[in-house]
Amino acid sequence: MTGKKLIAGCCIAGAAILLAGACSPQPDGRNAVLVEEIYVVKSGDTLWDIAETYLRKNTGTRRYILEYKSGIEENNPWLLERHGMIYPGDELILTYWMKGDDAE
Repeated sequence: MTGKKLIAGCCIAGAAILLAGACSPQPDGRNAVLVEEIYVVKSGDTLWDIAETYLRKNTGTRRYILEYKSGIEENNPWLLERHGMIYPGDELILTYWMKGDDAE
């Protein structure tokens, strides 16, 4: 059992290292600003749709849709308890990077 835990831990650590570069501001975007917003879920919203919308606002880094969706779950740990289910009126903390020029 310990071998499986070690392998799983190494896989998680490796994935974190690989994705760390994808989450940080681009080297040429020194003026990137992290924006945090509260989004109130509306009827018909899905996490995927919300992630797609906010991913387009993310002009300061390169991020992928699955990574962004995971970021929403990290910023809102209560989503894990609900297995990702959202309901109208729920408030989600969303973050994205904007280039310094776009933030002004």
